[in-house]
Amino acid sequence: MSDLFDQQAMIGGEVHYGRVQRRHWGAILDAARELGIEVLATYIIWEMHERREGEYDFTLLHEFLAEVEKRGLKLLGRPGPFCYSEWRNLGIPDHAVPFGKHHAEFRRKASHWIRAIMAEIRPYLNRLIIALQADNEIDPMPHFYGEDQGFGQWLQVKYGTIARLNEAWGTSYADFSEPIPTLTPFFEDQRLRDGCRYRYDLATDYARWVVREYRAHGCDVPILLNTWPGVDAQHWHDLADLVDFYGIDPYPSNECQSDYRYFRERLRLLRAVAARPYIAEFGSGIWHGMPNREYTPDHYRLTALTALAGGARGWNWYMLHDRDNWRGAPMNERGVLRPDLAEVFKQAVHWFRLFRDAPPPTASCAVAWSWHYHQLAQIRKRDADDPLFEVLHGMGLEYDFVDVDRAFEPPTLLLAAGQIEQPQRLWEYVEKGGNLVLFQQLIDGCVRPDGTSHPGADRLEVSLGFVCDGPVFSYRKPPGTPITARQLRIAADDDQQRLWDLATGRTYTTGYIERRGRGTVMVVGCPPSRDAILAVHRYFGIEIPVRALTPGVHASRRGDKIIVMNPGETRTAKVMIDGATHHVDLPRCSGVVLQADGHGGFPCIA
Repeated sequence: MSDLFDQQAMIGGEVHYGRVQRRHWGAILDAARELGIEVLATYIIWEMHERREGEYDFTLLHEFLAEVEKRGLKLLGRPGPFCYSEWRNLGIPDHAVPFGKHHAEFRRKASHWIRAIMAEIRPYLNRLIIALQADNEIDPMPHFYGEDQGFGQWLQVKYGTIARLNEAWGTSYADFSEPIPTLTPFFEDQRLRDGCRYRYDLATDYARWVVREYRAHGCDVPILLNTWPGVDAQHWHDLADLVDFYGIDPYPSNECQSDYRYFRERLRLLRAVAARPYIAEFGSGIWHGMPNREYTPDHYRLTALTALAGGARGWNWYMLHDRDNWRGAPMNERGVLRPDLAEVFKQAVHWFRLFRDAPPPTASCAVAWSWHYHQLAQIRKRDADDPLFEVLHGMGLEYDFVDVDRAFEPPTLLLAAGQIEQPQRLWEYVEKGGNLVLFQQLIDGCVRPDGTSHPGADRLEVSLGFVCDGPVFSYRKPPGTPITARQLRIAADDDQQRLWDLATGRTYTTGYIERRGRGTVMVVGCPPSRDAILAVHRYFGIEIPVRALTPGVHASRRGDKIIVMNPGETRTAKVMIDGATHHVDLPRCSGVVLQADGHGGFPCIA
């Protein structure tokens, strides 16, 4: 199958033909072309087209496709079965509502719909319709259909016998009909891990089925699956493996005031699982009732540049026009563009085309990531709590995520974070020549410290070349080369200085550097910090390709271009590129694009 992203620019936006008056279609499509849109997306809603069970009227769809084709646009079709989209029953007809996605009756009904819609759109495939989305933000929906959707069968496949389950859980169940799913982390144990994996597998099983149905009924264009990151109903990597491309649906707060780190991390996770990172619904306007989403023009500038900095190969603005239950899009339901937003969207299209053939972001390091750890953080509705993530975000530099729950491409430098249940892959990485760094989150196989400093430790000069603030590990005889931290003098008033001087010079062995196989493991034993991460890079001789020196500013390098992002009010910034400092003028809540001029300079080009 041809590479969709090499064939198309994949800069697109959503139009819902059944939710605006037909007489306004032409104006909406023409306005989309004026913005620079090349690929439209649209829901083809089951509930809308079904007149009675098993009987459909596709007249409106064919009329719309004719208007799209007349204007030389391409289309990403999104025929469900579910669409959500603030529509009755989330897009499915009443007779399908009582049955969950894993019920045989739902699948019988959905298969009939898929067969019918494929018969209608098959003549358009590859000519007008260049890709198809199978269902939407797949979720087993335990809030509707209950927590137990075959949990006992799932457990039986995993454990084989009830005795093995009881041993793992510490229970005494008589058979597999007795266990109940644990989906909320009141207690973190094997029951919770199994419950979380079961929920992921429900989504994966349905995704596999629905993709197979579309293929069986003649879909020969690339297939997309998507997820809304905040719900966390899917294991992204598992679903990405099923299809040609995978996308996320981010709707960050206005100007990313409360969730810029979260947005950037979701983009990194996307490129960790998808060779062609795609934003399937890039928030453009918002549904009624969603707070803090009255998006300003600057919001769209910031999010577009951030998506490009994160390596996005394409996106679909959702929505291009206002409609029922939707407001704030760049045009109204009659196809009239809003001047302030139209200018911004055209600018974003220009930026997108600058990076169409650019390589992925260049990163000096990667961070180990476990999907189970991620899932627990999502369930708790908070960011992953390892302090390393906040430090890296505060530095504003680009890094990669590595999914350590499966085999991965080895980065030059890998920083461990969070709870990692399968550390053997990290040790294999080291044995084969990798450099693994741990701060104070250790994995099985690391030597545990004999003790620690007192909780109030401060101003410790670490032998790696930085000053540490915070409590540290304390070893007596670590393996390999010791890392030490010496207490610097702490200035106090005359009444207290003699006491503080007693601590000056006290030295802790906080960690160690050990060769294992062809690689190196470094246990720093200090809390992560900007200076600690820079010192680690220096130790391994790894250059950071671009780094914002001004707090709050972020930078990413893609080939000969640099994206500098400013989610705040800063007006000028210092950015280090290839070891030289450059001064950059910045607009508020936006950013700029720099390009190498071949003579050591990086002038602003956009």
